[in-house]
Amino acid sequence: MMAPGPGRAGNRAVGKADTMRGLVMTHGGIGRELVNVIAMIMGEVSGLTAMSNHGKSAQDITTEIKGWLAEEPGEHAVIFIDDYGGSCANAAQLACGPEPQAAILSGVNLAMLLGFVTWREGTEFPVLVRKLVDKGREAITTVGVR
Repeated sequence: MMAPGPGRAGNRAVGKADTMRGLVMTHGGIGRELVNVIAMIMGEVSGLTAMSNHGKSAQDITTEIKGWLAEEPGEHAVIFIDDYGGSCANAAQLACGPEPQAAILSGVNLAMLLGFVTWREGTEFPVLVRKLVDKGREAITTVGVR
């Protein structure tokens, strides 16, 4: 691990995710319910919130995501979306632009979110993003064939 040098702000300089926030942006109330289940399992969790696209234009969704990102500029953020190519994904891409501090992950599931709240502190941002994608994929499996 690199020690903070001139112009570096502690963990931010090494890409740690300890101040990382997550946004679950989905169609309807899916995201809100996933965040509620996380709270049931883990207790109240700070830095994880949900938004819905319900009844909103693409511009409205983009503006909301930009507003969420602006709440803590420069901090790492993960935006979890439910469907790649849908309005949530398109709005997230427009809102983030080339922002290197934000990752957009498609196909959100409970395993990914549990991994996020468990691993985000002390894990380097690019490593965390890879681990979350892997965890989400591992959770999609055949449990039993009948």
